[in-house]
Amino acid sequence: PNIVIDAKIGCLWYVALRLEPLLAHFDDKRQLVDFLLQRSNSKDVLLGVCCRLLEKDSQLPLDQIADVFDKLAAKEGCVDPSDMYAHVFSKFADECEDRFHFVVSTLVEYIRSLVQHQLPVPYCHNELLINVLVHNRRFHQLHQFLQYHVLTDSKPLACLLLSLHAVYPPATQLALDMLKRLGTANEEIVEVLLSQKRVLSAIRFVQNLGTSDSISARKFLEAARTSEDPAIFYAVFKFFEHRNEALRGVPEFAKGEHCEQYVKHFETLYGGV
Repeated sequence: PNIVIDAKIGCLWYVALRLEPLLAHFDDKRQLVDFLLQRSNSKDVLLGVCCRLLEKDSQLPLDQIADVFDKLAAKEGCVDPSDMYAHVFSKFADECEDRFHFVVSTLVEYIRSLVQHQLPVPYCHNELLINVLVHNRRFHQLHQFLQYHVLTDSKPLACLLLSLHAVYPPATQLALDMLKRLGTANEEIVEVLLSQKRVLSAIRFVQNLGTSDSISARKFLEAARTSEDPAIFYAVFKFFEHRNEALRGVPEFAKGEHCEQYVKHFETLYGGV
């Protein structure tokens, strides 16, 4: 109870604890976190404590930090992941060059704690971990985290992986694998394959989906033409001719498909349809 009543003099007082002066009286920081979690309006103080627990001069052992993360996750609604990202991890990750292993281990422990307590892992935490790994060129470790699903599959995360193609080309295939696992990103997969001039792979993908009868011939023919590989253009053009014949009984493209320029390009390459 935080109310004191003196009936004789007719007074009532509300008692409010000033939390900051109490911090120095706890040697065991895990007990301090337990104490703060029982107090109302303690979020800002808890975030400050978490920052200090990760500071280079006063960091706790990793197992104790993991214990703190579990306490925070178990008390859902007190300190949410967005608070931890904005006030703790985004600042903490700036030290990744000096304490790379500790920074990565701490971020992974926090993600582990959220998953263990069946809480969603926000994209920003996965993004931060990937950026730390890429900044330190730990691509093998990144590959392992993705392979063993330490990082939660999502379209934004797949897009981030695609953006890493210039520095780590295998990231593109990792992104495609992630999009396939999601099962709701078939259009994105096709666009990625076409952007990489893997037109035949894109056609095989839509054939496996059973949607090749409804795809835009123009989009695929344009990608084949920009690949500047006559063999690819030939294969794609003939694929759509066969599709036209199967659907309408004739190999020619319908006027509504607007493929006249690709017919002319084929004639230029091979002398006729």
